[in-house]
Amino acid sequence: MREPTELEKKQYQRLQEIFATARNRYLKAGGDPKRAGGILNGQDCLTTEEKQEIVKLGKQVFPLGRAVIKV
Repeated sequence: MREPTELEKKQYQRLQEIFATARNRYLKAGGDPKRAGGILNGQDCLTTEEKQEIVKLGKQVFPLGRAVIKV
């Protein structure tokens, strides 16, 4: 396994920041701290722009060509 580049580290850090922001919004909105908030639970706390950024960064940091998907 190779070490991530500086750019990949920064992109991953940005992903973490966005997820932390969403978690804080979820909790401030009265979400249960023992549960995960998110679109699957109907508790989405991300803006459209943040969702788009997550998709873009996710594709860059975790490209499907490198990922191993087990079925």
